Amino acid sequence: MLQADPQLAAAIPQATRDDAAVYTFAHAYWLEPGEWQPEDADGAGHLGLLVLDGFLVRHVRVIDRPPAELFGPGDLLHPWEPDHTEPFVAGARWDVLEHARLAVLDRRFAAVIGRWPDLVAALFARAIARSRSLLLNLAIGQLVGVDIRLLVLLWHIAERWGDHDEHGAADGCAVPVHLTHQLLASLISAQRPTVTSALATLSERGMISRNDAGLIVLHGEPPTEFRHLRSALP
Repeated sequence: MLQADPQLAAAIPQATRDDAAVYTFAHAYWLEPGEWQPEDADGAGHLGLLVLDGFLVRHVRVIDRPPAELFGPGDLLHPWEPDHTEPFVAGARWDVLEHARLAVLDRRFAAVIGRWPDLVAALFARAIARSRSLLLNLAIGQLVGVDIRLLVLLWHIAERWGDHDEHGAADGCAVPVHLTHQLLASLISAQRPTVTSALATLSERGMISRNDAGLIVLHGEPPTEFRHLRSALP
């Protein structure tokens, strides 16, 4: 696990890191692109599934609205946890966007990592960070203008999961996952036709483009202040 996720390794003091690397192993498996139906957790004490590679999206339908949540490397999933949307019924569907590799943090793994409290704290922090990132999603959905929502979302994805060595290069910063117009619409609480129009506008203004792999490439600098971003758009 520590080889597969260097950030977890960094959470453990160097003096005990080599020892931890020997024992903190977990079963991992690959998922093919398409709909994914998670199997039930194997007994109590299961910490969840850690995304090592690839991207997944969770679609939730509440009161006939289809918001979506994007998951990528480093995210800790607990897909068996029910949605607490009482008194409303929520339906969820998981889709694998690209080949994804998940590590199974089962009961055995949970028992072993108790020897390294720093590692336990790092995994716990992953879960907290995931819940807090939802605040950004809420904030994006409240921005006025679909073009602004798209820029903020795309820069967030590029900064979090993109190749930081390439950031600031003349050819721009690539968003490391293919996102359809419909998925983008679900991620920013918009309609697909509006997203298509906004992407065209951003492309015309030179703020985004596509590379040879079909990935969205961002140009310029990330928007840091709303008033500056608004003045840059028509």
